Amino acid sequence: MRRYLGLDVGATKTFCLVGDEEGHILGFGKAGTGNYEIYGVEHALEENRKAVEAALQDAGLQLSDIDAVGLGVAGADVPEDYVMLEREIYTPLFGDIPRDFQNDSMGGLRGGTRAPYGIVIACGTGCVSAGRNRKGEHARVGGLGPEFGDLCSGYDIGREGIQRVWQARDGIVPPTLMTARFMERAGCNTLDELFYKLYRREITYADMQPMAKIVFDAAFEGDEVACDILERGGRYLGAMVNALARKLNMSQDEFEVVMAGSVFKGSSPVLADAMRMVVRRECPRAVTVMPVFEPVVGALLMGMEVQMKVTEEAYKSLASELVAAEARYGVRFRAE
Repeated sequence: MRRYLGLDVGATKTFCLVGDEEGHILGFGKAGTGNYEIYGVEHALEENRKAVEAALQDAGLQLSDIDAVGLGVAGADVPEDYVMLEREIYTPLFGDIPRDFQNDSMGGLRGGTRAPYGIVIACGTGCVSAGRNRKGEHARVGGLGPEFGDLCSGYDIGREGIQRVWQARDGIVPPTLMTARFMERAGCNTLDELFYKLYRREITYADMQPMAKIVFDAAFEGDEVACDILERGGRYLGAMVNALARKLNMSQDEFEVVMAGSVFKGSSPVLADAMRMVVRRECPRAVTVMPVFEPVVGALLMGMEVQMKVTEEAYKSLASELVAAEARYGVRFRAE
């Protein structure tokens, strides 16, 4: 029986799953920040090691029992990152065990769909799109932050919402429901009070999070200004998906677009509908879906596919065992 390991490495947490070729969950481990960009390489190595060792101990296995590894790693953004991370973290950790080492967005893609190909658009704290075609070629767009052109994230949506409140105050855009809701969120009785407290840094955007929820809820109630924000964001996300489909020659293929991240859980459908419209213009056979599994499960599937094709029976076993694993570990493995 072959055994596999999946490692999902993020800016706030690092999750590790161990399973076998039939889709049985054998062990789970977790640790803190595994992204080297946050606290450095030495700290990242230690957190990666903690998660792996905890999962192996839970499974009653040694590293030598693992046949292949799937890695979805935040901070692996450019070719130089992969070279450095292999040298400093993953070769010391895994030696010569075969592995599929990708950015964490690819773990989100593989966990999001039951097909080994497709495109994920991940929009929450940040914004990134990644894809793999039927030939196994993969690519990514975005994910480097607003400094490098990313235009839509939960933070961006919230910030644009309060910017429109100031514009409504000056009569540049129509009155908006968001005005009263930002005042309530900040505990201010008047808009001028909110303005001056923000202007003097007595209140910060961080104090009012999650601001994007205010925009989504206002749009759900038909607020014109809020709907415009979401529609513009959705068009940008659709453009990201289309750019990736062109890179991978997928525009005329049938594939799933996995909508991952907190932004796609907002109350208003305007953003997702705008994205779908843009995608369908260029990718008429694409279908948007919500994720099936969380990224750590995607990383495990990536590890399995280093050596095998995941069978329908393995998928069924995996889906069934993840229910019990969630109760056992207190962690969600199936996407909400």
